[in-house]
Amino acid sequence: MRIIFIIIALSAGIASALQSGANQTLKKALDAPLWAAALVALVTAATSITVVLASGERLPAAGAAAAAPWWAWAGGFLGVGFVLGTVFAAPKLGAGLFMASIVTAELITGLLLDHFGLLGFDMHPIGWGRIIGAALMIIGLSLIAIF
Repeated sequence: MRIIFIIIALSAGIASALQSGANQTLKKALDAPLWAAALVALVTAATSITVVLASGERLPAAGAAAAAPWWAWAGGFLGVGFVLGTVFAAPKLGAGLFMASIVTAELITGLLLDHFGLLGFDMHPIGWGRIIGAALMIIGLSLIAIF
């Protein structure tokens, strides 16, 4: 069963790389990077609402959203930060270095979230294997940046 979730995660990684290129192309077409980011967010919202309506999922209870911790709402702001990163940094770095930077930062952040059990993640202590894996990612990022 775990393989299904790995395939989903790999698909998300592919989508992330493709999204960077699509966002960059929209920015060039509009010649307005902030408008490009806003339109990406608008399409994301419209797509999300369409998927929810098509799924038939019921509305959450009235107070459910208010009961969520304050940081649970940060996802939207963080998503805008990601889109702005793709619009501004991806064209300057190139797809390979941009994605290597993102994946390395995601991995290190993910290891810290797991180790300390933050933001709702179960605790998964950082062992030597994870430390070595993160170090190899940093080395890989460095090689991509240099060459």
